[in-house]
Amino acid sequence: MSQIALDGELISLKSCKVALSMQLAEQDMSGQSSSTASSEQGDKAKELKVTGLIPFTDKWQLSRLFELATAKDEAGNRLVRRIGSGLSRAVKIRQVKFFGQISAPEHPTLLAWNVSFQLREYLSIPEVAEQRQPQTDASTGQSTEQTASVIPTAAITEAPPKVKVSSMEKILSGIDSIIGDPA
Repeated sequence: MSQIALDGELISLKSCKVALSMQLAEQDMSGQSSSTASSEQGDKAKELKVTGLIPFTDKWQLSRLFELATAKDEAGNRLVRRIGSGLSRAVKIRQVKFFGQISAPEHPTLLAWNVSFQLREYLSIPEVAEQRQPQTDASTGQSTEQTASVIPTAAITEAPPKVKVSSMEKILSGIDSIIGDPA
């Protein structure tokens, strides 16, 4: 039986089931041919679909679940929640947001609500890795004397991040600073 907690608060669902899905986006590059060529479009965020029962006697639990789902920050954005569950740990999901539909129809035979909701991963591992990659210029690769010497002022004023360097890198850095910039 699955258990799920949001921001350390246990969501008490009977017969709780958590299902994982992830879209692997790609675009067909074959045009009108029968080729199977495609272009990778990146890994999208993982999604968890949670279903379970809340007995009619625990109506406060249903109310609390809807409060968690609809809570927003000062800017009006849905709150990001820390998640705890066996499945989320297995696939390294740490933060989620409610999305899509949350529903709680009455169960046809039991005295309970049949609850279902969806959570989407926030700051997925591929997204964080993509943000850490250096931004590439949109230039065509051609440069002239005027464009080659342009240095953004923000790059000059910012201090470089502290990185552990080896002794060989220190020596090369010292040589580089002695030689200086030929421009």
